[in-house]
Amino acid sequence: MRWCPVFSLHLPPDLDGEAVAQAVKTAYRPLTRALLRRPQARGGVIVDAGTTERLRRDNHEEIVIALRTLMERAQLEPVGTSAYGAPLPLLRDDEALRQLARNAAINRTFFGLAYRPTGAAARSCSASPAFAQVAQRAGHRYLLCDTRALDAGGAPATAPDRRLRSPGGLTLLPADGELAQAISERTATRTATLRAAIDRAGDGVLCVLPVERLGDDAARLRRLAALFDDATLVCQTPSERIAALDRSGAAVEIREPDGGPWLLWHDPAHPVHRVQWRFIAHALELALRDPEGHPRARELLDRALCADYFTAALPPPLWDRARIEHGAALLLESALAAVSDEEEQAEARFYALEIRERALARERGFPPDGEATISEASARPHPREAASRPPAPAPPQAAPPGPAEVR
Repeated sequence: MRWCPVFSLHLPPDLDGEAVAQAVKTAYRPLTRALLRRPQARGGVIVDAGTTERLRRDNHEEIVIALRTLMERAQLEPVGTSAYGAPLPLLRDDEALRQLARNAAINRTFFGLAYRPTGAAARSCSASPAFAQVAQRAGHRYLLCDTRALDAGGAPATAPDRRLRSPGGLTLLPADGELAQAISERTATRTATLRAAIDRAGDGVLCVLPVERLGDDAARLRRLAALFDDATLVCQTPSERIAALDRSGAAVEIREPDGGPWLLWHDPAHPVHRVQWRFIAHALELALRDPEGHPRARELLDRALCADYFTAALPPPLWDRARIEHGAALLLESALAAVSDEEEQAEARFYALEIRERALARERGFPPDGEATISEASARPHPREAASRPPAPAPPQAAPPGPAEVR
């Protein structure tokens, strides 16, 4: 039996040093040590540049060195993604291309030539026809897709003998969310239970494992290590999985990867999401006027695109007003760094204030024991994220009424 584990490392940008240290202690360090001790353990790794920078800045360089060693040993195959966790399928094509290139450039300064991603993945493995074309234009050979992005019609995308490609020829690798949940979220009573879950998923199954959740319970990492020690279970990298599919001789099926957890980040009917995206479009327009003259504005905007700021606007237990305001503050700081005109600055302040006011209004409307829907809960943030976080930025000062279109 073969399987392809892909480890995803992501630290939300507003975590404080204590929360980062806890993630390193309970998840990153135990996992990298387990992999270093087991040369037979292979797979992929998705790490955004923001996480790499944070590990280095907070003096957790041993994790960066361990990841680099695993890449150099070809145990972990790097998978390209956005620089700071942006939802790539929702961005303009040129912006998505820039995010992929920026992430590769930054990570290469930490991991050296070992960081050469040949495939790509967006947050939660969401995908779209446009993003598949972007990934191919960026030189990638494959795209990791949540099965929800591929299962529309026909047989299940996770069938072991299915060779899926986009119309442009990009290989589409389905990621099994149920198996990932069984390994990274549920505390199974025995290793055999996890092995049985892999057997049910089928030969060659790929799953993306959020490393931070693996650290919630030390037993999960121990059982994962036991899976690596199972001689009848062969680990593969994504490229090795593609090679096995090519050797199988199965016919190629053309699929458009259209789907995924869209409403987690962009629900046009959501009052907070609506203004967040309008503010992003406004800040991007300002930053692109003179990108060379205002590099700080572009840097802040890159960080403000993080999908965590959109997920935080979903109902409890995902709701996090402090995180929403943190994202709005980054957008405001980006806009103010790009312009000196007082009217344009006032317009930017209005957007930030409108996000805050809408968040407050929405929070007052939650029932005392409100619960998220199943789709929202599937992408809930790590419980540790809300425990230790820097104070929310001071709310922006009131400004003259802004554009009528936002109201």
